Amino acid sequence: MTAPVIPAATAGTTAAPAGRNPKSVLGKDEFLKLLVAQLKNQDPTNPMDGQQMAAQLAQFSSVEQLIAINEKLGAQATTDDATAKAISNSTAIAAIGKTVTALGNQVELPAADARVRGIVQGTGQGTLSLRDANGTIVARRDLGLVRAGDQSFALGDLAAGLPAGTYTWQLDVRTAQGATVPVTPFITGRVTGVEYGPGGAMLVAGRLRIPVGTVVSLGTP
Repeated sequence: MTAPVIPAATAGTTAAPAGRNPKSVLGKDEFLKLLVAQLKNQDPTNPMDGQQMAAQLAQFSSVEQLIAINEKLGAQATTDDATAKAISNSTAIAAIGKTVTALGNQVELPAADARVRGIVQGTGQGTLSLRDANGTIVARRDLGLVRAGDQSFALGDLAAGLPAGTYTWQLDVRTAQGATVPVTPFITGRVTGVEYGPGGAMLVAGRLRIPVGTVVSLGTP
């Protein structure tokens, strides 16, 4: 048996006021109001049968359970975020005074023995270049044959004469066939402090700012 249509006068009580966007999703309160209105305005000579009533009550129960699950998941996510932030802050404080290695390709100049480090995933001819804050290449040097593995390169004369500041480095390695070899770059520096911002805790290593989430290892002071 088909459920009766809610009269316009009743339906109008749940419509959104003029000038406002209606809700795109019915909550349990709205669902219950619609069900009650449907029962109050059904045709007495053709009432809703028991199966329809059971089906609609089951729908209401499902809506209520889904809303409860969503609220629990939201609360859990908030708790997880707070826990992750606490762990991040604790890690940042523990890193002060230690040498940190993190993902990234920044390097601070000048430095007595400035070096860059990366994991090379294949063997090939390498070229090391430095870029300034504007992304302009300010120095470049051919390295010759670069072998696969964890490699470290002293900047040496490559950094000579460059103004003090933070630079980015890039290691290009190509095989004999001209294919590009992937390189994972690292930042290395001694942590002297911690800064906190919207993005979370940042380790301070000279002019470098290193997100805690990019740290891969902590060395000795």
